[in-house]
Order: sequence, then C-alpha cells, then structure tokens
Amino acid sequence: MERGKQLRIVAQIMIFVLGAWALFAGVMALFGYTFYFPFRFAQSLEDIPLHRYQLVRASVFLTFAYLAVRHFLFGTQKLYPVQFLDLYLKFLVGSGPLIYYQQGITEYREYAVLGFFLVAAILSHLLSTPDYRKIFFKR
Repeated sequence: MERGKQLRIVAQIMIFVLGAWALFAGVMALFGYTFYFPFRFAQSLEDIPLHRYQLVRASVFLTFAYLAVRHFLFGTQKLYPVQFLDLYLKFLVGSGPLIYYQQGITEYREYAVLGFFLVAAILSHLLSTPDYRKIFFKR
C-alpha cells in the first residue's frame, strides 16, 4: 500500500473517532449525562474542569474570528468540513498551553489530551490539502 493511502486511512480513522466521540457525548448530554474527553464521566456540569471549558470556548471564538476576518478580506470561498475541523483543532492546540499555563495545570494527562489533538490537527491539516480534500466524496 502506498504511503499516501496509508496516511489517508489513518486520517480518516482519526476523524471517525473524533466524530463518533462527539456524537456519543452529544447524545448522552441530551439524556442528562455529561462526558468530557476522552471518556470521563462527570456527575454534573460543575464537575468538568474550568480549564477545559475555557479551552473549548477560546478555540470556538478564535475559529469564528478567523473565519470572519477571512470572509471580509477574501470574500466568500468554499470551505470544506475538514478545513473547518483543521482550523478548530489548530486553535485548540495553539491556545491549550496558554490556558493551561494561566490556570497552573501541571497534570500530565491534560497535556496528553493536547498531544492527541495535536496529532489530530496534523492529520486534518494533511487531509485539508487539495490532494486529499475530496476523499470523503469519492464514489
């Protein structure tokens, strides 16, 4: 199997895993159960660490701010879902260490989660290149 196909398969698996986790956590939230990454159950929303909330919040805001600036500077351009995911993951990984530092987070597990998202960001970046952009639409 050629290297490009292997990379594509690994990237697709990573996106599938993230999508499946998001679906699981979202559906469970509708039923009143709270999970945060990777599979940590919280009795209530107050049990989720504040730095996790801040990280997601900052990443969403930065992603939308980037897209707004991009829209005003370059006009309307087609943006594939994998490109949006790529942007979000880059902002998540980029803002994570800053937020963790501000909050005094020293726990290894928290940085391991950022490491997982760094790998996901690298794979989504590779998938968002023009060569791989339409792999989910092949027939």
